[in-house]
Amino acid sequence: MVGVNWLISLFELGINGILADQMGLGKTIQTIAFLAFLREKKKMHGPHLIVGPNTTVGNWYKEIKKWFPSARVVKLYARKEYREETFANELIKGKFDICV
Repeated sequence: MVGVNWLISLFELGINGILADQMGLGKTIQTIAFLAFLREKKKMHGPHLIVGPNTTVGNWYKEIKKWFPSARVVKLYARKEYREETFANELIKGKFDICV
């Protein structure tokens, strides 16, 4: 909860920050909890963008679906054949909340 509260305090102050620590300390779930806070408490539905290496996109997608099931999440892979289909069919304003 410390990381989530820190993100909320930064948001309230209008400044940015990055959760950066060792692997396995919960950055993914803290970020998802922060996005849920923005939606539920601040009525900010997005769109939000999560950027990371291709190797983590699937995990982010799965964790968002698990912990924040009401969010409409889209996976956007860097490979051209996937990108074009996603742009055409899913990344449409009003059809998603989070793009990973």
